[in-house]
Amino acid sequence: MTSPLVVYVIAFTVPLFISGISFPFFIKFMLKKGIFGIDIHKEEQPKVAEMGGIVIIISLIISSMITILVIDDSHVQLMVGIFCITITIAGIIGIIDDFVNLNAILKPVLLLLASVPIIASTWFSTGPLYNPHPYFPLIGQTQLTIVYLILLPFAITVPANAVNMIDVFNGSMAITTIIVLIATFIANLIIFNIDDKTTDPTSIFVLMIIGVLVAFLIFNRYPARVFGGDSSSLAIGASLGAIAVLGRLEIVIIIAIIPFIMNSFGTIGSVKGLLERRKMARPTKMTKDWKIESTNDPKAPITLVGLVIQKGSLHEKDIVKSFGILTVFSSILAIITAILIRVAI
Repeated sequence: MTSPLVVYVIAFTVPLFISGISFPFFIKFMLKKGIFGIDIHKEEQPKVAEMGGIVIIISLIISSMITILVIDDSHVQLMVGIFCITITIAGIIGIIDDFVNLNAILKPVLLLLASVPIIASTWFSTGPLYNPHPYFPLIGQTQLTIVYLILLPFAITVPANAVNMIDVFNGSMAITTIIVLIATFIANLIIFNIDDKTTDPTSIFVLMIIGVLVAFLIFNRYPARVFGGDSSSLAIGASLGAIAVLGRLEIVIIIAIIPFIMNSFGTIGSVKGLLERRKMARPTKMTKDWKIESTNDPKAPITLVGLVIQKGSLHEKDIVKSFGILTVFSSILAIITAILIRVAI
């Protein structure tokens, strides 16, 4: 029987290693093929390889397969498989969007498909892998049943789009999501009192995503050598939703991603609907010393960036740092929420 600790080490190190050694070759290949974006927040306007999410998705698929092979528990194997399929579907939708620019309404609708493997899990096991009785702080377990099933697809779509919308600066998506995942890992330990004798699937999910994001951050941090594209942000966002549902951490993750939610709903509310980012008025512009400031365009969406720079222009690195600080605060609240849930149960 494989030790849970060994499984966790594999779950973290395999995607870290695979993506870490793949990105340099991927970057060279994409630049050679002319598949790149211009980093508009830099004075020199450098060319940056696009669609790094392809490496992330492939790394997670391979890592999931290896992890399944070393696990002895068939139930955990199934959960890892369903988790992998869920984020792969979201990632494929992101790849399509990177190529053809999907309609702003069509994209979230298609993302609803990513929830199908979780909903259909009842066909492959004695019961569904999700539990329609989420935990609430101070209340404990609740019973939603039908309502939960109706909301489940949005548990994947909403975080996927929220992460996609925060992926606007070098390292912003990776840094903030890693912080959320660390808080999620801690919250999971608190609520379910995880020991070292039983392999916990939620810990596997979290460690796997952290591993691939650490490698991605090395190449996406300022100054970025690769952009993730929608293929990365949609896959990673969907993974947060899948962790929330499969790990029974719905409220914890909602609290942890409050900055993401503020950003996405602020944008949607201010432009009165779903619009492609390319069709929106730009909320920011570059100053002469290459800092980021507000455009003060009344048609521009209300974003987290606007909140951060409302007192004056900031360097891109400082904005990302502010994103990280806000996420640390929301993640601390998520951990406190976990403690209150543990008290209730």
